Amino acid sequence: MRQKIYRAWERFFFAPISPLPIAVFRILYGLCVLATLLLLHSEWLDWYGVDAWVSRATNAQMESGLRLNLFQVMPDNNHLVTLFFWIFFVFCILLILGLWTRLSSVAVFLCLASIQQRNLFITNGGDTFLRVAGFFLIFAPAGAMLSLDRLRQRRRGGQAAVAPSAPWAQRMIQFELALLYFASFLWKMKGDTWRNGTALYYVFHLNAIQRFPVPAWMQHSFLLHAGTWFALLLEFSLGTLLWFRPFRYPLLLLGLAFHLLLEYALNLPMIQWDILSAYVLFVEPADLRHAATAILGLLPWQRQRPGAPQTAAADAPSAAAR
Repeated sequence: MRQKIYRAWERFFFAPISPLPIAVFRILYGLCVLATLLLLHSEWLDWYGVDAWVSRATNAQMESGLRLNLFQVMPDNNHLVTLFFWIFFVFCILLILGLWTRLSSVAVFLCLASIQQRNLFITNGGDTFLRVAGFFLIFAPAGAMLSLDRLRQRRRGGQAAVAPSAPWAQRMIQFELALLYFASFLWKMKGDTWRNGTALYYVFHLNAIQRFPVPAWMQHSFLLHAGTWFALLLEFSLGTLLWFRPFRYPLLLLGLAFHLLLEYALNLPMIQWDILSAYVLFVEPADLRHAATAILGLLPWQRQRPGAPQTAAADAPSAAAR
């Protein structure tokens, strides 16, 4: 029995798989961090500058001790703070493009961790997830596909096929996503309003964070109660059943609909997209390729022109007949 568990553990973390999911996640992750930077752009100095709303001294009192924060070793200078953010911006672009991927992932993680530690009052669960995922992304083969690094390697005469690699870093990000949902479920179960089914009523009536009003028919008492309990069940399932293949894609679709509804109703910048970016890590590489082919097929220049030769797929019946 012990040997069986050991082999299953070894296979789960270290049996080589395609790096396509982690490469797609690298792009989505970089876009989420870049969007966060752009949303903060007009207030970089207001939140992180010399005369920021939260001073370094106040922040140090809130969280004392040594922390991974580049601001602690930077001189107190607004020009350096602005330069820091532009360097951060450039490395986000490099990470998305997959150029010097390992270096870029290290730089993005350090900068992201620094701005979160510099101001602890404006972070949320999505920010924390990005920081933790960014740490494990450093050790993943994130530049092995869909990257300029891969293109440079091929031009230098590298191998044509992408070699599978150990997915342990990808697994750790998956665990972080599942843990996020399960922890959220446990915290909600401590609240009376979640257990008695009234929580969504209060969520949808928080004017301070409301983006668009929820349609009146969705605010019927029965639907609010059912929706509250469904949210609990969904978060529990995404934290546990997501690991089992028969449940995986239905749960991902339900999770996507759930987060899009929250994005519509609540003005909580980026948190839904930060979480959704990791969904791609649970998609099989073959299904990702099929989805990419289908999406590319919808592009006007990819559609078959009248009179163009038949595709190989169209010849399949005749080939089968032979």
